Amino acid sequence: MKQTDLKDVPPEQVIVLMVDFQNAFCHPESHTVNDKINNEATARWANAFALRASELGASVVYSRQVYDPATLTPRQDRWDASEALCAKDTWGSELYVKPVPGSLVVIKNRFDIWQSRDFLDYIERRKPEGFVISGFELCCCVLFAVLGADERGYRYVVPQDLVSGIDIGDLTYNRAVREYLRYTHGAPESSETVLKELGVA
Repeated sequence: MKQTDLKDVPPEQVIVLMVDFQNAFCHPESHTVNDKINNEATARWANAFALRASELGASVVYSRQVYDPATLTPRQDRWDASEALCAKDTWGSELYVKPVPGSLVVIKNRFDIWQSRDFLDYIERRKPEGFVISGFELCCCVLFAVLGADERGYRYVVPQDLVSGIDIGDLTYNRAVREYLRYTHGAPESSETVLKELGVA
């Protein structure tokens, strides 16, 4: 048994985590983040994966990063206030993809999903064994999700075709993170292998 696969984990004990597939980061009409062709395509592909996984019995959780100064310390806010990406109650903060039936949407106020009380309350009730981690942005929010699952001892998998970052980073920091995920966290290239694991668990 490996921590970085879901072999023999029943689908009912798996959560597909969809990190920050929001309008600001994925919608072609958004001007807050340039060069997001990969994000849009990945969001659509990941949502299709989430639907298929849910049909096998997995749960699906979407996160939305929402900028709200009231939830941040002054130290945090001094870095976030200038851009105010995904500000509370704005179109940019809404999900770009339509949540699959029966899924849950949780709010986080910065990069780390494991700091979201909504998320922590849900997994305390759900008591999953493993996660399929998908989302944006490779260099921060996705990494926090992966390292948090690892730290807490969950089984997890991070398919390369379900994660993305801003296009301009593809030859530099996105590539570096993908290599790190591949060699340190056993990230498979294709999510199809994960669906096969879930289908026979």
